[in-house]
Amino acid sequence: MATNLNVRILSTDELEFMKDKVKALLTVKGFKIEHPEVMEILKKAGAEVTESTGHVKLTSALYDEALKQVPREFTLAAPDPKNDLKFPHPKGLFHTRTCTGGMYYPNESENGEYHHILIDEVEEWTRLIDSLENINFWSLPSTNPVGFPNETIDIHTYEAVIKNTTKHGWVQPYEADNIKYLIEMAAAVAGGKDKLRERPIISSICCSVPPLTYKYMDMNIIYESCKAGVPLQPCSLPAAGANVPFTSAGIALVASAEVMAMILMGQIIAPGTPCVATPLLFQMDMLTTATTQSSMSTTMGRMMAMQLFEEGYGIPAHTYGTGTDSCTMDAQSGFEQASLSHMVALAGASVLGGAGQLETAKAINPLQLIIDNDVFGMVKELKAGAVVDEEAVDWADLAVLGDHEGFVDKKHTFKHFRDGYKTKIFSRDTRTLWVEKGSKDLVARAKDRYQVLKENYVPNNLSKEVIQQVEAIVKRADKELGKKN
Repeated sequence: MATNLNVRILSTDELEFMKDKVKALLTVKGFKIEHPEVMEILKKAGAEVTESTGHVKLTSALYDEALKQVPREFTLAAPDPKNDLKFPHPKGLFHTRTCTGGMYYPNESENGEYHHILIDEVEEWTRLIDSLENINFWSLPSTNPVGFPNETIDIHTYEAVIKNTTKHGWVQPYEADNIKYLIEMAAAVAGGKDKLRERPIISSICCSVPPLTYKYMDMNIIYESCKAGVPLQPCSLPAAGANVPFTSAGIALVASAEVMAMILMGQIIAPGTPCVATPLLFQMDMLTTATTQSSMSTTMGRMMAMQLFEEGYGIPAHTYGTGTDSCTMDAQSGFEQASLSHMVALAGASVLGGAGQLETAKAINPLQLIIDNDVFGMVKELKAGAVVDEEAVDWADLAVLGDHEGFVDKKHTFKHFRDGYKTKIFSRDTRTLWVEKGSKDLVARAKDRYQVLKENYVPNNLSKEVIQQVEAIVKRADKELGKKN
């Protein structure tokens, strides 16, 4: 049976080489953190900690023991249980998420104006995510702080999302103390802190910048999330040629080591904390110094990292599975989105991220999100593979096929012609029919579907009590975190 298709970019020996080097980086070279409480926890667990500099080296035994604690099966819950995300995927496929951090909103479906995304557009974006069957969870965009303090951008953005989603999502705090408020808001929706621990409707992204260095904000995200039972999606954001080696293998190694350090610290703080390894790789253009994401060498680095975590450690992994360096929805973006999604899916990623993004993740676009929804549907069909046996080839009919006989009226055809993903906006029309429908290209058809979806949004009916709780938390955050003039 040719099912659950996979591509192995690393040989068995290369996979073991990468595992050895990841361990060496964390036990021989070490890494730096900024967080006194976590330093103390690591020290008590047996790590070598230099408190004056924050330098940490894990012992080989501590590394191995913490790695054993990482759960290989878990569920990222959703406000509506029908949208729960099980890991590993029950069908051997993948989950998907939207682009995080996208700050610009070139919405061609409205007036085409290119601008910083606003809160009402976050609400619209979230309702669209909730409507698309192949977009499984959300991440917070970078909202323009109009009408509220800069320090609480993430908190107001999450409030806008909470009121418009039934799906799981990850939160990305922009300040060290903000994680507490975000967790408190999620707990209000979940029904309390214990309910949130039982069914975590959010997960937290934490990052490493610069390489193998974890600033206080990200360490506090790990610390507070682990205490609250909130899963982690530890993220590395290296740029090949800038702060890590330029080669595919070099960037994959450093990114994987950075992610692994966060995963292991999470297990030492709270054994059994669910983690989705999230290396998001970039490359510096050596002619312009611009950050890019869609070169083939970067894609190969992502594939290496996915295989390393999924096959090498048995840990679910997540990277960009769509995205482009193009600033618009053109042929370049189409090729790069398709190439990346196919390669990362076949490399075994548990999550394909970055849906709806353009311009190296700086911009998010609802029409691109609708296109990506269809791309994901097609890639899922490819990833699932196909069965090859007598029934699949219709041997019963082939063996007795008469002259000039066709298959239009065969029971086998009737049984199977509905198989596979049926795209919503990709055209399979003849030219005559295409012209009759207005000679519309892919973007125009996405615009039409966007309007249909907007007209049929199903509201997220949070109770009045929950909404009041959330609004009270946001109001308190503004007061306590906003700068006092």
